Amino acid sequence: MTPEDTARLCEAAAQAVREASAELRLVDCAEVLEALAAEGHFAEEDTIGLEEARALLPGLLAAHPALAVLESRTGRTLHHAPEQLSRTYARILDRKGSPLLLMAEEIRANSRDYPRPVPAELFEGPPFELPPEDIAHAVAAMAESPDYQDISSVTTDTGAVYLFSSQHMERGYAMFLAEQTESLTLAP
Repeated sequence: MTPEDTARLCEAAAQAVREASAELRLVDCAEVLEALAAEGHFAEEDTIGLEEARALLPGLLAAHPALAVLESRTGRTLHHAPEQLSRTYARILDRKGSPLLLMAEEIRANSRDYPRPVPAELFEGPPFELPPEDIAHAVAAMAESPDYQDISSVTTDTGAVYLFSSQHMERGYAMFLAEQTESLTLAP
């Protein structure tokens, strides 16, 4: 295989990752190979064979400056194009299969990085799109699990439930911020 062949494979693979990212999907090497094969990249007249591409692709995708690698919660190596699909959104997509983990990590990140508690209803909207019963189940399961003992809730005077991590925020401060947010939300 020539350097030009390798460069063409790399760019075709990167384009497949960009297209998946534009559709809000993360892809692994096997999915990229499938996309390339569907486009006819491994036809008999091609100088790059499928097995050769299979061997080269992980390194090419990992080294591509416009792509990002995400180690999935399931152990798979996934790829995305941060210009189309941010790293934060990619992590959310990866965790969608585990509402408990998804919610806990978002709650911890908000408590640590901003700091702010998050309204439980946040998880009903995009990009989370969890049904209210899944949210309630996850909150109850977190209260019972030793892995999530830092996840706590406060309820405002209006009845809104806010979630926070006690690793990064004290209960009184979380309550103050939740009440502040609610008063701003209700203000005319």
